[in-house]
Amino acid sequence: MIATLRDKPGTYGFAVILVPAAIGGAIWSASGLPLGWLMGAALVTGAYAMIGRPVAVPKLPHRAGLVMIGSGVGLVLTPEIAARMTMWAPMMLLAAGLGIAMAALCAPLLARAGRVSVATAYFSLLPGGIIEMARVGEDFGADRTTIAALHTVRLGLVVGLLPLALLSFLPHDDPATIAGTSTAGALQMAGALAVGALGGWIGSKIGLPAAWLLGAVVAVGAVAATGAIGGQLHPVLVILAQIIVGLALGARFERRRLTSIPRAMAAGLATLALIMVAMAAFAALAGVLMPQDLPSLILAFSIGGMAEMVLTAKVLHQDIALVAAFQTVRGVTVNAVAGAVWQRLGRKFFKTDMRGD
Repeated sequence: MIATLRDKPGTYGFAVILVPAAIGGAIWSASGLPLGWLMGAALVTGAYAMIGRPVAVPKLPHRAGLVMIGSGVGLVLTPEIAARMTMWAPMMLLAAGLGIAMAALCAPLLARAGRVSVATAYFSLLPGGIIEMARVGEDFGADRTTIAALHTVRLGLVVGLLPLALLSFLPHDDPATIAGTSTAGALQMAGALAVGALGGWIGSKIGLPAAWLLGAVVAVGAVAATGAIGGQLHPVLVILAQIIVGLALGARFERRRLTSIPRAMAAGLATLALIMVAMAAFAALAGVLMPQDLPSLILAFSIGGMAEMVLTAKVLHQDIALVAAFQTVRGVTVNAVAGAVWQRLGRKFFKTDMRGD
């Protein structure tokens, strides 16, 4: 077994770091900080990756973690919550549009300060999937390595700072709209996970973004809406999901990637922090128009990853259905229109060929 793993250095790194990452998560969780299991695992794994040790989370545990998260979200869905989500649909599209607009507005700043092309800056700041933005950006002349590195920083920055800020400065009581406060029975949990895995598999086949998470949400939510299953996943499963997501996040902090573009990294941190603050301000304005707990709206408007923001909402007892819906609409929208928007922006506003600078 070990010999086989040694043939795949990243996978071997996962086997080596798994237990230390879980211990790091336990220590971080014991400190009382939010997302302790995720952040502890991410910090330990990130430190391991930064000393030049490759880590690759195997597909099976990674998908299992996403299915757990998606199934947990799906279990809280009821017809009433689904109806409420339709009322928020215009605001979800607006939030997605604002994320794209902020990337376009801040791209020239990052390009100038970080000495990268405007195309690279634009695709680096979009709140879309890392793989998708790197691939599409490369098609338009952007630098794939810089895009991947800055998206890694984006996730680390949001996951590291946003939960702490919400816990420290904002109220985070359980909203009355969250359903299913009791833990589901063993059979119900097993059924939910089976349905979630099937939904994730179907989602991967039809090309959904974050397919194993989103597919599980849709599939389990559809069954939960009938009343056949309900409740919440056992806390142990939530902890396992946090550790897996933390491992996947920390594994992205490869030393060679992050240290190859120091100027762009420094400029990117400042630019991403600016976008985070702006999106939080937009969330506050949205709360004036459509009353909702501010922490839930900030998570919904945030530029973090779907899995990470949903887990944050769950840990902070926020409206996970609302956060998941916003993040889903944003992810689908950004991935779908990123290239088309650049085709117009690059030629009209940035005086550059749409396939490069």
